[in-house]
Amino acid sequence: MRLIEISDRHIKDVTMFLIQNKLIFHPKISPEGTPDFTNYYGRDYILILDRNILTKLIELCIQGTLNDNYLLKVVGSIMFWAEFNGVRITAGIALNEYAYNLKDNLKASKENNIFLEIFDFYSPLQWLDLALGVKNTIPPITLSKDLNSYTFNVENDHYKMHYAEMLHITLLLADQQLNNTEKMIEFIKWNNDNLLFCQYTLIYACLLFSRKIKQINTKQTDEIFKKCRNQAWDLTYLSFWSTLYWEDSGSNEVFLFGTMDKDLKRIFITTHEVNKNPFVECFGEDKGIKIHKEFQKIISNRVKPHISEDYLNRLIESEEKNL
Repeated sequence: MRLIEISDRHIKDVTMFLIQNKLIFHPKISPEGTPDFTNYYGRDYILILDRNILTKLIELCIQGTLNDNYLLKVVGSIMFWAEFNGVRITAGIALNEYAYNLKDNLKASKENNIFLEIFDFYSPLQWLDLALGVKNTIPPITLSKDLNSYTFNVENDHYKMHYAEMLHITLLLADQQLNNTEKMIEFIKWNNDNLLFCQYTLIYACLLFSRKIKQINTKQTDEIFKKCRNQAWDLTYLSFWSTLYWEDSGSNEVFLFGTMDKDLKRIFITTHEVNKNPFVECFGEDKGIKIHKEFQKIISNRVKPHISEDYLNRLIESEEKNL
């Protein structure tokens, strides 16, 4: 039997690949992409896949291979690691993103039918062969013609809030009368007046205005809106996930997150750096302390705005017009 080929060395090789490439995250278990399950043993683990990983997984299962050996190792390693360790995988947010962007459920339903079939169709050994580079193909998946329909094209308030944020951040980026410190403070003021605060958006804005991550580099309106939507979905993964992990220290279910996105990783890692002020880390001591003091003053005794679907729609419409 091939089970004897799953040696300790193979398990270590796959684990080290995941650690070295920082693919699995959790604020306590894996704040820097290096999983340590101490104090979390015996739980029911669920891994949320982002859109990029899910897309490659589905493509691999349809075609039987990918034209990138690194991506084959990524997908194979994640799938083997998850199955070997009894970690369930969910693609709900990724399918929500796909269906919402298309304004249709058909293609997302097809992907979900494939996704649900994967776990019975392939063995851990097939994923291990991809992870170790022993093979670069797997049998293409086959589905019956009678596919189930699902509803993934639903409104997502997290996404709408982040989209409004991205529109305003983009507007501030284009403002040549403000320096980067002033832009950060203006965004905090706008956020305070209009939306709930999200730690990940604040860190994204810090990294963006301090030029630590790439900026939107286009003057085409449609392309700007598209990039804002894409970034909003990236932040949606983090903020929605935070509602699941926030109190999981006493919960049986523990949600992990898998991503290859370099900026998304940096946002998450920077957010959860212990004993570091992100404003200072991004803008330097003098400017960072100034922003921090302004932030504390702005949020002191704040009254949270009432957020409704109509409110978000009006805010988005207003921000799009401003752009």
